[in-house]
Amino acid sequence: MTEANTARRPWHLWVVGILGGLWSVIGLMSLMVTQLNVEAVMSGFPPEQRAYFDSFPLWADGLWGVGVFGGVIGCVALLLRNRLAFPLLVLSAIGAIGSNLGGLFLLGGYEVMGKTDGLGFSMIPIGFGVGMAYYAGAMRHKGMLR
Repeated sequence: MTEANTARRPWHLWVVGILGGLWSVIGLMSLMVTQLNVEAVMSGFPPEQRAYFDSFPLWADGLWGVGVFGGVIGCVALLLRNRLAFPLLVLSAIGAIGSNLGGLFLLGGYEVMGKTDGLGFSMIPIGFGVGMAYYAGAMRHKGMLR
């Protein structure tokens, strides 16, 4: 990378890329903990939430995985200013929307998460995923991604 390209990189790209990557790694860890059924963590959930997570079908787990892996890889691509950041982060947003809304409205999560005060937390990944995809699109439009 040349000195001119480094100078043109906006400071906020680093901030958004690093924070987005950290958020996505937390989501990845959450996915792994639930998939591996780590008792030390899973025992902290109310019984209704634990049963809800345990009942996820393959499509819900798959969309969750697409969301978090797409987010991690997309944020690395964003930091590298790679043009693949945008489609990866769009894919991540689709995974977040599908897994969270599908879980809430197709798998009975709305009732479970509403009773356990987890409903708002179900919406955070959607907003974050859409925001990251929007940011990557804006950076692509400004010519920051190559």
